Amino acid sequence: MAADSAEKARALEQCERDLDLAIERLVNLRLDPEHDAVEGAASDINGEVVRHAPAAAAAVPVPSGGGIISRAEWVERLMAEMSSAADAGDARARAARFLEDFGAAAAPSGGERYTALRENAILKKAVRLQLRLDREKEAANRELQRQLAGFQERVRRLEADKYALTMHLRRARPQGGSMSGRFHPEVF
Repeated sequence: MAADSAEKARALEQCERDLDLAIERLVNLRLDPEHDAVEGAASDINGEVVRHAPAAAAAVPVPSGGGIISRAEWVERLMAEMSSAADAGDARARAARFLEDFGAAAAPSGGERYTALRENAILKKAVRLQLRLDREKEAANRELQRQLAGFQERVRRLEADKYALTMHLRRARPQGGSMSGRFHPEVF
């Protein structure tokens, strides 16, 4: 039985990251009923054959606090379950119970992961939209700056033209301020 436990432990250590492979290797370790009947039966001091009864589900407690269990703890739980199995039927029942526990523990994190991925996608879309709006605002701002520079240049030219016209008008007027000669008053 100790050699079988060592084989189980070695199989689990080799398959630490792949649960399906670990289960397959444990099944391949000759967990058939005849093999278990021979090795699972032990003699007590009086020579009577004693069968190991399947351990209760409370042997390896299921975490109820909702805490996160590390990979190493899951492996240890699986090893404890499989090493305390009395026969193939017990091993299958323990493996099924273990997988249910693992699935129940993994399901909330899967939902949380899905929610996080969905929120992440929404945030990425919002960031892309915001960047596009920022680029559009920057382009509009550059266009306004260009137009402002054009208008300022036009104002400078108009002021220069006004000054030149004012100077021409002053030179054209006589010093006395009245126009000499006979000009029609409504024309000038």
